[in-house]
Amino acid sequence: MEGGVSKMVKAPRLFGTNGIRGVAGREIDSGLAFRVGSALGALFPKRRVLIGRDGRLSSSMLLEGVAAGLLAQGNDVEDRGLITTPALEFMVKHTSSSVGVIITASHNPPEYNGFKVVNSDGIEIPRSKEEKMEALIHRDRWRAGYQPGQRVIREGQIGSYFEKLESQVLARDGIENLKIVVDAGNGVGALTTPRLLRKLGAHVIGVNDIIDGEFPGRNSEPRPENLGALMKIVREEKADLGIAHDGDGDRAIFVDETGAIQPGDRTLALIEDELLMNHPGAKIVAPINTSMVVSEVAKKRKGKLILTKVGSIEVSRTVVRVGALLGGEENGGIFYAPHHPVRDGTIAAVLVVNAIIRNGRPLSKLLDRLPKFYMIKEKIPCKEGAKDRAIGALKSKLKGRISSSLDGIRVDLKERGWILVRASGTEPLLRFYAEAKTESQLQEILNEFRPLVLKAVK
Repeated sequence: MEGGVSKMVKAPRLFGTNGIRGVAGREIDSGLAFRVGSALGALFPKRRVLIGRDGRLSSSMLLEGVAAGLLAQGNDVEDRGLITTPALEFMVKHTSSSVGVIITASHNPPEYNGFKVVNSDGIEIPRSKEEKMEALIHRDRWRAGYQPGQRVIREGQIGSYFEKLESQVLARDGIENLKIVVDAGNGVGALTTPRLLRKLGAHVIGVNDIIDGEFPGRNSEPRPENLGALMKIVREEKADLGIAHDGDGDRAIFVDETGAIQPGDRTLALIEDELLMNHPGAKIVAPINTSMVVSEVAKKRKGKLILTKVGSIEVSRTVVRVGALLGGEENGGIFYAPHHPVRDGTIAAVLVVNAIIRNGRPLSKLLDRLPKFYMIKEKIPCKEGAKDRAIGALKSKLKGRISSSLDGIRVDLKERGWILVRASGTEPLLRFYAEAKTESQLQEILNEFRPLVLKAVK
C-alpha cells in the first residue's frame, strides 16, 4: 500500500488551476468519471454528494460515471441536473453533511469537459484534498460498499440560492426601468441571471439563452472577440447594460450602454469602489495578474488588497481565511462574501445593477471615475511538457529583475507598469500579461518582453 501511494505522488497532476479538465472521450472519459466518483466517496465516506452538470454533450455521460462511483462507495447522491457552478456550491454549503461535484469545463471549447469538486463549505476543495483525491484516482483500487448509496433527482430546485441573491438587491424599484441584454453563451447561466432579473422587473433581452453543449452562438469564453453580437444588440436596443457569461455561469463580463466591453478588472474596481465607500478598511482579494486600477481604488478608499496565485480556489480560500469582503479576477470572476465567497456571475450582475441604480448614472460614467491603465493579455501556445522549461528559461534570462514568483514570473517596472508570465493550468499555453500607465509605455514594454517570452517557448 505504501509503495502504491508513493508511486501515485509521482503521477502527473490531474487537477489544474480550477478542477480537472481535458478533451472528452480522450483525456476525460467514463472510466475516469467512475474513478473521480469513487475517490470522492472514499475521501468523504458516508457523506451526501450533490452532483450537477453543465450543458456540454458529454456531461450527462460523465455525470453517470461519477454517480456510479459514489453509489458503489455507499454515498447517497443528490442529482441536481443542469445547474451553474455557483448555484451548486451554494446548495452544498446549505445542505447538511454534504459535498459536491459538477461536471463542467467552464469556458473551454465544447470538446472539453471536466470536474470541479466542492468541499462541505461550498468552496472547491483545497489543494491538499486535491492531492489526496489524485492519489486515490491513480491507485484505482476500490472497496465496494456492502450497502450502495441511494440516488434522488432534484433538478431545478435552487430556490434558496435565488432568495439569497434577491436579498442582495438594494433598490428593486429602479430595476424596473432597466433594459438588460444577457448573453448566456448557450451555457447554464441561462438558468439564473435572466430569470432573476426578469423576476425583479427588468426588461431582459436574452441572447444565446438556449442551453446547447456545442455553443453554436459563440465561443464559451466571454472575451471581447466573442462578444460582437452582444455589443451590437446593446447599441441597437439602446439597452442600459449587457452581461455575458461563460459555460458554467461563474463569470460575467459587462458591456456598457454605449456598446463598449468593460474589462473584468475595471468591473471589479467599480464594485470594490462602491463597497469600500460603506466599508472602509475592508479586505479585497485578487490574483497577481490583476490590473493596477484595483490597487489604486484600494488605496483611495483605505481598503487592504491581498494578492494570491491565479485560480478561483486561491481567491475563495483567501477570502475566507482573511475575512475579506470581496474577491475578484481579471477574467470576470467576482467573489462576494456576504452572498457566498465563490466566483458567481449572477451576483456580479446584481452588484453592477446595484451600482447603476444607487448612483443613477450609466455604467460608462461610473467607470469613468476610475483611474485608467492600459493592459494586454496574450495566449502563447506551449506544449504541456514544455511549460516548466519555458518558465525556467525566462527566469534565467530575467534574474535580478523578477519582483515576484508567487505564480509564474512578475516584473514590476518602476513608474511604467508590470508584466507577468505564467503557465496556464487549464490549456497548453503560457499566459502573458502586460500593463502600463500609457499606451506608448505599454508598447515599449511589449517590444522589450514579448520577444523574450517567445524565445523561451521555442
